[in-house]
Amino acid sequence: MQLNNYNKFIDEQKEYFENSLYKPNDALWTDSFWLKTGVGSSWLLSRGKSSISFDAINRVKGLPNINISADYQQFCKAMLVYSYRQANGKVSPQKLVAELLVLKRWFYYLGDLTSDTHPTRLSTEILNHAYSLLKDNSSPINLPDHVGTFKRLQDIVNKSGFTSKKLEFEVDLKYINKQNRTQKARVTKELLEGLNIDESKIDAEKLISIQTFINIASLKNLCQSEGEKILLNSLFLSIVTGFRSAETIILKKDCLIERPILDPQSNEPISINGKLQYMIGIRYYGAKGAGERIHWVEPSSITLVKSIIQNTLELTEEYREHLIYLRQKNLKNFLPKGIDEMPDDLIELDDLIDHLFISKKRARGRAGRRDSILKTFKSAQVRPDKKSELKLYSKKTLNEFIKSTANYDAEEPINKKFAFEGKIVNVPYEDILFIVQSGSTTLSRNLINKTNITPLDIHVINNFLGSGMNKSVFEKYGLKDNDSQISKISSHIPRHNINTFLAIAEISDHLQAMLMGRVDIEQNKHYQHLSIKQISQNASLTSNSSQFQTSNELMLASEPVQPVKDHIKSPIDDILECGLMLFSNDQDLENNLKNNLHTFDNTNEISNFIEQSMGDDYFEDIAKAFNELAPTEPDKAKELIHTHAYLHPLLFGSCMRNIAAHGCPKRLACQSGASCVNFTVTGRMGELENLKLTKDRLIEQSESLADNSEFMLRVKRQIQNLEDFEQRIIVSYSNKTPLNIYTVSDTELSQPKTLAELFSLEYENTKANDEEEGKC
Repeated sequence: MQLNNYNKFIDEQKEYFENSLYKPNDALWTDSFWLKTGVGSSWLLSRGKSSISFDAINRVKGLPNINISADYQQFCKAMLVYSYRQANGKVSPQKLVAELLVLKRWFYYLGDLTSDTHPTRLSTEILNHAYSLLKDNSSPINLPDHVGTFKRLQDIVNKSGFTSKKLEFEVDLKYINKQNRTQKARVTKELLEGLNIDESKIDAEKLISIQTFINIASLKNLCQSEGEKILLNSLFLSIVTGFRSAETIILKKDCLIERPILDPQSNEPISINGKLQYMIGIRYYGAKGAGERIHWVEPSSITLVKSIIQNTLELTEEYREHLIYLRQKNLKNFLPKGIDEMPDDLIELDDLIDHLFISKKRARGRAGRRDSILKTFKSAQVRPDKKSELKLYSKKTLNEFIKSTANYDAEEPINKKFAFEGKIVNVPYEDILFIVQSGSTTLSRNLINKTNITPLDIHVINNFLGSGMNKSVFEKYGLKDNDSQISKISSHIPRHNINTFLAIAEISDHLQAMLMGRVDIEQNKHYQHLSIKQISQNASLTSNSSQFQTSNELMLASEPVQPVKDHIKSPIDDILECGLMLFSNDQDLENNLKNNLHTFDNTNEISNFIEQSMGDDYFEDIAKAFNELAPTEPDKAKELIHTHAYLHPLLFGSCMRNIAAHGCPKRLACQSGASCVNFTVTGRMGELENLKLTKDRLIEQSESLADNSEFMLRVKRQIQNLEDFEQRIIVSYSNKTPLNIYTVSDTELSQPKTLAELFSLEYENTKANDEEEGKC
C-alpha cells in the first residue's frame, strides 16, 4: 500500500512535469541538474544564479559530501514539482532550492539511521535529527523559517500517505510567515519572553558606515580598469535609487526617460529662463511581483544619474559593437572582427594579444602577456594546431575556446533570459546597460577575455564589494573602515540604507513601498534599521556632528562644477573635508605628511621628496637623467636633484623654477593648461580637484568657440595637457593607501558611525529649524 501510494505520487508529478512544465531544450526529468548557474529549465529561470542539483550533497553546512540514491532523487524532484504546483507556479527557484536543502538533510539521516534510503522509510525521528543538526549550523533568527519549511514538506508527505507512520515533527517555535516576519515581531517576542534587549543596538551590518561611504566616493578616482569602473557605476546607481541588484543587472541601455514638468494650471510644460524643465526616470523590471516600473529620480540626483549612465555607455561602446558584429554574421562563430580579417587560418600567439585578450599588467611586457595566455590555454586544454618556432592556432580552435568560456556554448549565448510576469523575457546583451568583458571583474586576475561579453551577476557584484570569496575593490586599494578592517558591503545594503532614510524621515509605509518598488508593505520592516536609543539620542548627537559633513561626497564626485573661485581647495581644506590622507609605501612618514600638506621647509626636504617620488612619474625628465648618472656618478645624480629642488605651490601643481626670486616669464600660463617645462604635479591633497575645475571650465568655454579657429585648437591642447596630468595623479593615487585622520570615541554619546545615524541628525536639525521659523 505504501509503495503504491509512493509510486502514484511520483508518477503524478512526473506526468505534470512532462506535460505542463517541460519545454524543448529544458532539462529532462532524468537529468541530475534542473538548473545550473542560471541555465536549464525555462520554468525555473530567474535573474539570480541558483543551482538545483539532485545527485549529491555538496557544501551543505554540517553535512559531509555524499551521493544521493536514485530513488531519493526521484522523490526530491517530485516534491519540488508538487510544491511548484501548490503555489500555482508563483514560487521562486530560490525557495525550491531551500526546500531541496531540507530534503537533502532528511536523506543524510535516512541513511544514517536506517541504512535504507528509500523515501517510504522516512520517520519523525529522522526529521528531528535533521532539524537538530540544522539548528546547530544555522542562525537562530532563521530557525522559524526552517521550521516552516520542515512542516510544509511534512504535510506533502503525509497527504500522499506513503510512510509507515504519519510524520509528526513539531518544534515549539512560531513560524514567522510573510505577514509577521518582521524585526518588530521578533523584538516583541523576545520582550515577552523576558530577554534583555540592548536599546542602543543597531544592525550596522546592513547600513553603510560614514567611513565606508567616503571610501566608496574615493573609488571614483582610484578605479583603473573598465570592469572596475562599470561595477562602481552600478554601485553608485544602487546607492542613489535603492534598486535591488537583480533590477540593476537587467537595466536596459535606454532605461533613462525624460518627461516635461507640466504647469498644473495651464497643463503646459514649465520653462525657466527659456529652458524646459524635465523629470528624469529610470524604466526597470521590478522584482518580486512589482512589474515593469519607472523610478523617478530625485531632482538633486539627476545630474549624477545621467552622468553614471552616460559614462557606462561610453565604457561599454566597444563591447556593444562586438556583440552587434557577432549578430551580423548570424553567430557563425565568435571570433572578433580583427581575427576574421586576418587572411591566414593559422594565427600566431602574439597576434592574439589585444584581439582575444587584454592584460591588466602592461608592465610585464609582451613576454609576460604571452605566458599568461599560454597558462589560460593550458587550463582550458587548448593546444597549438601547428608547432614550430612559433605557436600557431587555427581559427576553429580559437572559436572553440571562446565557446567554452562564460557559457558561450548555450543555445542563445549572447541573450539574457529570465522569467517575468509569467513570461520569459529575452534581452540581447547589447541592449543591457551594465555589461563587462569576461575576467575584467575578477580583481586578482591578470588576463581579460575580450571576446566574451557578459552581464553582471550578483556573485560578481558581491565579490567586488567584499561580500564574496574573491579580492574586493576595497582590499585592492587598501580602503579601511574606522576599526582598521577592510571596508565591505553587500549588493543589497544600499537598498537598506535608502529605506532606513525614508523611515527616519517619517514617510508613511505605503509611500515607502511605492518608492522602493515593493508590493508587500510588510516587507518595509526588514529594511528599517533603527535602534530605540538612537531616537532619544539624536538631540545630543547633533551638537557633536560638525566634523562629519560628508553626506554630499558622492554627489560632488560627478556633479558639474560651479565657478572655480567658489571651490578652490587648499590641502588642509581637502583633508579636513574628506577626513583622509594618502600615504605612499615608497616614502617615509615625514615625506608623506609634507606631500599631503605641501609643507616642505627647505631644498633638502624637497630633494628627498623628489628622489622618493620618481616612481610616480611626476618628475620624468629628472628621473631619466638621475637613473643614467646614479650607477656611475651617484654624487652628480644627487647634485642634479638638489639643483632642481624647487616646488613653489600653485592652485594645482607646483613650479620647479625659483619664481619667488625670478618670477614667471609665462605669467603662470600652466594654470590654464599651457605647457611648461618647469611645471609638475605632486599628488598633494586638493590638487586633483582644483585641476579638474580648471579643465571643466576650459571645456565649458570651448563649447562656444568655432571648431577650427586657432584659439579653439590652443584650448584643446590645454585641455589635453590637463587630462594628461590628471591621469598621472590618478595613477599615483592607486598606489597609495588612504588613512582616516579622525578617531571616534566609543563613549555613550559617540559620534554617528553610519549614514543612517548622520541622516537622522540632519533630519532632526531640519525639523528643529522649520519649527523655529514657524514660530517667527
